[in-house]
Amino acid sequence: MTESPKPAVLPVTVRATSGWLVGAAAAALAHGHLEGLKAAGIIGDFLHDIPAGEQDADFHIRWPVADDVPVRVRLTVRDVPEQGSFRYELTAETARPWDGAWPPPLPLFGPPDLLRDICDQSTVARFTQSNPVPRTAGMRDWLRETSAGPSSIGVLVHDGEGATFSDARLLEGLPPGLMGRVLEYRVFGAQRQSVNRLLQSTGVKLPAGGALLLPSRPTGSAINAETLAAKGDVTRDPAPLFDAVLRYASEPRPTGGRALDRVHHLRTASLAGSDGERLSRTQATLEEQRLRREAPTARHAEEQALTRAFGGAFEDALRATRGAEDRERTATGELRDARARFAALATTVRSRALAAALHTVGRCLQAADRDAEAGEELFDAQTVEIVHLRSRPAAPRPASARALTAVVPNNWEELAHQARHACVHLVLADITETTHPLRGHPLEQVWIRRTWQTLATLNSYAAAKTAHGPRLLPHLAAYLRWPDAATLFPATRHAPRESARLMASPRLHEARCFPVPRTIHPSGRVFMGEHVRIGSGRPPAPRLHLYDDTGGRTGQIHIGYIGTHLPSLRTN
Repeated sequence: MTESPKPAVLPVTVRATSGWLVGAAAAALAHGHLEGLKAAGIIGDFLHDIPAGEQDADFHIRWPVADDVPVRVRLTVRDVPEQGSFRYELTAETARPWDGAWPPPLPLFGPPDLLRDICDQSTVARFTQSNPVPRTAGMRDWLRETSAGPSSIGVLVHDGEGATFSDARLLEGLPPGLMGRVLEYRVFGAQRQSVNRLLQSTGVKLPAGGALLLPSRPTGSAINAETLAAKGDVTRDPAPLFDAVLRYASEPRPTGGRALDRVHHLRTASLAGSDGERLSRTQATLEEQRLRREAPTARHAEEQALTRAFGGAFEDALRATRGAEDRERTATGELRDARARFAALATTVRSRALAAALHTVGRCLQAADRDAEAGEELFDAQTVEIVHLRSRPAAPRPASARALTAVVPNNWEELAHQARHACVHLVLADITETTHPLRGHPLEQVWIRRTWQTLATLNSYAAAKTAHGPRLLPHLAAYLRWPDAATLFPATRHAPRESARLMASPRLHEARCFPVPRTIHPSGRVFMGEHVRIGSGRPPAPRLHLYDDTGGRTGQIHIGYIGTHLPSLRTN
């Protein structure tokens, strides 16, 4: 069957959720439950695929949610016997935007005796009850993972008088269509101050006695901090909280590459669907492929015209960039030699006669530092000029290649806030402490600008990889050489890995391990050897360390560290 292109964002016609159910033999239970629904006429038909020798299954279901609204559903269950539970992934799509009054798909297709144990995919919270907030020691990791949840909406309710935890849900009055999407957490007493301290960088606050919707990374929606909070005693009058949840649930939700893959599989699979639906999808796909076949010819003609028009300017910019790169290498070599001479003289200083020579070498060292920094600034300017020349054609650039237009931040707090709200494909760790040694340095603003340029480039790379696939852009180095790259930093600053000698040192290896969601690694930490040089010269020489999961479960890039140069073999 002809495949349709993978969607770039989660459509409003789709409901996608995933998580854990406590129990065993999930595939058999789900199959028996669906047989009963089919016999009762609740669903039209279903087919399933169970690999030989495995306890996993994929179910493709046709469900008439309303008289004139057919729904195609894919339910995948994966048994995990060692945990006494199984993981589910449910994707449902209809021909028009999803109506919150429709029954939720998960309670319908899941076996009823297991629904009491529906859990979110990245936390231990459950949808069927009110959940406690972890103690202070684990609160930061819990808040980060809950805010980044790809399918659920976290709601914090402050109970200033409650002394004991009750699992009675305040959100029972929400429409049934939100079952499996809203997680309720109770915050008691002084826990509110701890939660609000961790939420400072997001610009939202949990009001006393009220409630707060945890903000996920936005996708261009108009939701602001005021619409996320419900003030007053929501335990007595939950209507303002219900309005806030319904308004937020109707906005476009950010999601990772895995959820988009599930939507793509649901659309291309022929197991569930009428002949007319499959014919319509095939005709639409053929028309899209025809347009894609004709696009390269038109683009080639445009590129030839642009090459003739801007070829000379582009070549001049490339030559200037190569010259700047050569000057940077020369300045770096001179700086290295000056440091060596300075160290040699410092160890032999025994009399005042050498003081003048030492002072002269020190001034040479400072001059070499300034030359190196000037070379990097020139290199930055040439890189920006190349991107500018590429963006001059009249033809619109692909959506995946458009650069961020946000203003460069003034300080590290603004940088973290803008990155978490503008860079939808990035997960930024808490950099409050790690950037403290950089504050007040004469080059602090230069480092902030380069860090923002690096984050914008990483976000553009992840978006381009989602749109064009890993075959064209397998890694960041390929993106930095890609002619259609919308945002760039000099490739000489990128280090895709650490040296083998450094990785052989347990102490240096551990210094480059940073937290990630447990969906990436069970330990919650991974080694981040790939890094970008933000500053050069003498310490602090800041660096940015990252973990590229654009081809993994989250479909995002995780920034684990921004700060001074980590310990190396020279300082070992």
